[in-house]
Amino acid sequence: MRLFRVSGLFLVAVLVTHFASGQVVVSNPGFDVDVIGWNVFPEASIVWNPLDALGNSGSGSGLVTNMSTTALGGTGVRQCLDGITGLAEYLVSANALVPGGQSETGYTYLVVQWYDGLSCTGTNLGLGVSPGVLNPTPDVWYRDWGTVEAPSAAQSARLLLMVLKHQDTGTLEAHFDNVEFIEIIFVDGFESGDTLGWSSVNPLRSE
Repeated sequence: MRLFRVSGLFLVAVLVTHFASGQVVVSNPGFDVDVIGWNVFPEASIVWNPLDALGNSGSGSGLVTNMSTTALGGTGVRQCLDGITGLAEYLVSANALVPGGQSETGYTYLVVQWYDGLSCTGTNLGLGVSPGVLNPTPDVWYRDWGTVEAPSAAQSARLLLMVLKHQDTGTLEAHFDNVEFIEIIFVDGFESGDTLGWSSVNPLRSE
């Protein structure tokens, strides 16, 4: 909740929504010193690299390599997340960079797979995919992100950091850093142009 000073009064924006019932924690989201917490898919590898999205000399990134032998094959690394709230909307994002000078081409994207059991067990309830940056500028960090809604029965989610390679030969590398998986608590952040999800009150006035 934010307070805005307006003509000597405080205008309080009241959120008409629910708050997170549990915290979703991403393990090792910033790849500070290693890649512990991230598991690889077939035809993929991950190593720690000192290149950091924020230029922090005390941190680094996860360098993921796609070694797929299938054209347009996507592979990468994954992590299971507990504490999911059914029907909640989540912001999923990560910094990514595709190094220049590679013979193969492609892009990064993010995937979320939902499960009705803890620790990514039980029934796979479907997935959500970020749009990805289809033509990333080499050697430039960008933010890959998307929003996904958890199915009502979801209790856990598998977060995937993916690299797609156009060719069926060679390899393609991409860095990932600053991974986030955050429940969105706003009905509307004013991006849509309407204020239906908001009401105002004067806390200094007794009703």
